[in-house]
Amino acid sequence: MRRKISAKAILIPTISLFLICLVVTALLALTNNVTADKIGENEQASKEQSMQNVCPEAKSFDEIDKDVLYLGKDSDGNPVGYAISTATQGYGGQVKVMTGIDTNGSIIGVDVFYNDDETPGLGKNTSNEKFRDQYKGLNVDQDIVVSKDDTAGNAQTVDAVTSATISSRAVTKAVNEACRIYKEYTAKEAK
Repeated sequence: MRRKISAKAILIPTISLFLICLVVTALLALTNNVTADKIGENEQASKEQSMQNVCPEAKSFDEIDKDVLYLGKDSDGNPVGYAISTATQGYGGQVKVMTGIDTNGSIIGVDVFYNDDETPGLGKNTSNEKFRDQYKGLNVDQDIVVSKDDTAGNAQTVDAVTSATISSRAVTKAVNEACRIYKEYTAKEAK
């Protein structure tokens, strides 16, 4: 036997589902509006802390290129270095790195201020001080590579985090990008 389906049997579940989706969408939009400012404030605070970490002598920062390049100044207003924000693709997602470079072209410090999508206990270890400190003192004029990738022995190298070579390469790529930005900016300023 064939059962007859009425319009009412189709219409009521369809309208109910539509109303549920409408309410959930409205609640998500409301939550986003309520939290957006706080999320933005937290991201800015994280970025400012990261800038201070990589350029510790700076008492203030002037934004040179929006969200990328900042000039760090001491309490007398003299330049002490640059904080440069870059991002690359890691193993699990985006990796954001702040690189500090002094006015002579040496790396002061590196801070991995976002790697939340990397594997806990592996790729996330690129934010550990032991890994980050390898970049200190390296010069911006020569490429930096993960030691596994330096077959000719001609580059500045850093050792990869164990079992996290992709994440280590991502941080190194971000640092190299910061060095490129620094060189372009200082060459333009020298003219």
